[in-house]
Amino acid sequence: MKARIVAALENVRLAFETLQQNRFRSFLTVLGIFIGVLLVVAVASVLNGFRQTVVDQVEQFGTNNVYIYRLPFVQLGPMSRDMRNRKPLRLADAEAIARHCPSVELCSPGISVPTFLKRAIHGRDEVDSPRLRGVFPDNVEVANRVLEEGRFFTDQENEHRVPVVVLGWAAAKALFPNGGGVGKQILVDGRKYTVIGTLQKRKEGPFGGQNEEDTLFLAPYWTMRRFYPGEDDHFLAARSVSGQLPQAVDEITQILRKQRRVRWNEDNNFEIGTADTLIASFDDIVFAVLGVMFLLSTVGFLVGGVGVMNIMLVSVKERTREIGLRKAVGARRRDILLQFLVEAMVLCAIGGLAGLVVAEGLLGLVGLVLPQLASETPMWARVFAFAGSASVGLFFGLWPAWKAASLDPVEALRWE
Repeated sequence: MKARIVAALENVRLAFETLQQNRFRSFLTVLGIFIGVLLVVAVASVLNGFRQTVVDQVEQFGTNNVYIYRLPFVQLGPMSRDMRNRKPLRLADAEAIARHCPSVELCSPGISVPTFLKRAIHGRDEVDSPRLRGVFPDNVEVANRVLEEGRFFTDQENEHRVPVVVLGWAAAKALFPNGGGVGKQILVDGRKYTVIGTLQKRKEGPFGGQNEEDTLFLAPYWTMRRFYPGEDDHFLAARSVSGQLPQAVDEITQILRKQRRVRWNEDNNFEIGTADTLIASFDDIVFAVLGVMFLLSTVGFLVGGVGVMNIMLVSVKERTREIGLRKAVGARRRDILLQFLVEAMVLCAIGGLAGLVVAEGLLGLVGLVLPQLASETPMWARVFAFAGSASVGLFFGLWPAWKAASLDPVEALRWE
C-alpha cells in the first residue's frame, strides 16, 4: 500500500514538472476546462441565490397558507384554451370553504382591479397603473402583513363601503416621499380615498428587484365592488390549522370541485398552491435553466478534453525516447499508463481549480459591487465542477496513455 502511495506521488511530481516545462501550452489546453467550470459555478451560484430569494418571499406569507386561483400560478408553456376559459372563483366559494372545511382557520377572498393607464395621485406625486386590490380585513392576518403606520380597515368600514386604503411600502414612498401619509387623501383612478395605514417593507425580489407586494393599494372588498361592480374574478387565500395543511388542501379541493360542479372523471378547473408547491413550480424553471447550463458546460469540457487529448498525444511523441528508456530500466506498461493518466488528470484538475477560484472571486466582487444580487455557491456545484474536470482528464487522457504504454522499448529508443 505504501509503495502505491509513493508511486502515485511520484507520478504527480513528474506531471507537475512536465507542465512547468510547457506552461503556455498547458494553459491553452485547460482553457476549455477553465471556462466550463467557471460557467457551472457562476450560473449555479446565481440560480441558487435567486431560488433562495423566492423561497424567502413565499415563506414570508406563511407556511400554513393555501392559495387558490382559476389560473396556474407558474406557467412554463402556452396556456390551453380550456384553461383560459375557466370560470372565475366566486365569493360563495370562499364562504363554502370557511363553512365546510374544519382544517381551515381563515379564508380571505379578494379581487384585483385593472388600473392599466390609470394613476394614483397625491399633489404632484403620482403612481402609474397602481395595483389596486380589494380584500377583507382578515387579509392582514392571512398574508402576514405588518403595519408600519396607522391601522388596517375594519369590518364596519368594509360593510359600509368606506373609501379607505392601506398602502404598501413602495406605494407610500412614491406618494409621500417625506412620510406622514396616514390621514391624507389620494386619488386612485379618479376616486378619492383616505389613507389609514402603511405597510412595512417586504423582502426584496430576485436580483434586488422590488417586491410587488410593496406596490399594493389595499382597499375594502365591498368598496371595490361598489366602484367596480363588473369585477368578479376572485383569488382566495386560506390559512390552515397548524399542522393540518395537507388536510386543508384536500378539503378545499373537494369543496371547490362540488361548488364548481367538476365531474369525478374531470381535472380540477382551478389551481391550489402552498408554499411548497409554489417553490416546486419555481424549481421546474430552475432545473430547466440548469439543464441548459450543464449542456453548455459539457461543450466546454468536450472542447477542453479534445485539447487535452491532442496535447497528450504530442507529449507522447516528444517523449518517446524517455518512455523507451523507462521501459528499458524496468518500468511496466501499468507504470507508463498511470504516469500519463495522472499527468492528464492533473492538467485538467488545475484548470478546474483555477475555474473554481476565479468564479468565487468574481462572485465575491460582484457581491461587493451589487449587494442586491443574491448568489451563493452550492457545494454540489463545486463538487460537480471539480469532479467533471478531473473526469475529463481521465477519459480523454486514456488513449494517449494507452498509446504510450504500448510503445515497443526498442523502437522507442531508436526514435529521433
